[in-house]
Amino acid sequence: MALMKEVNEKVYKIIGSCMEVHKALGPGYPEDFYKRALEIEFPLKGLEFDARKSIQVIFKQQQVGSLEIDFLVAKDVVVMVRSQEGLKDIEIQQVLRCLSLTEATIGVLVNFGLVKIQYKRILPSYQQRDVQKPGYRIPGSREIGRTREGNPVI
Repeated sequence: MALMKEVNEKVYKIIGSCMEVHKALGPGYPEDFYKRALEIEFPLKGLEFDARKSIQVIFKQQQVGSLEIDFLVAKDVVVMVRSQEGLKDIEIQQVLRCLSLTEATIGVLVNFGLVKIQYKRILPSYQQRDVQKPGYRIPGSREIGRTREGNPVI
């Protein structure tokens, strides 16, 4: 339970950092501006992070590609940044995929494109925790995870 409390404190600091950046810059800039601003803000909040972390996607012991995570904060939290009209369910699925490929326990999807900042905390379902184990079949995107409403994806 103490571990989850630490993660929640990190998420609280991450969301606070995002709010600080949005308050200062406002909506309407490209994603890269917000990412650079967060690279400045995270250390001020005492958060260690890897920016633009690349992770390999493996299929039958062969690399088929890689995904780029905007931020991996303290190896616990995946942060993806957007600047658009709204968040889409496919973006939530992308964060779930990134969680399954890392040791992170929670994801945060942040949208700076609106007048009011939009963010979603994304928790993996229990099935995703075993994705990297040998012999595990990667389920289709509609087989695991949860939508924004918290209903199982069917």
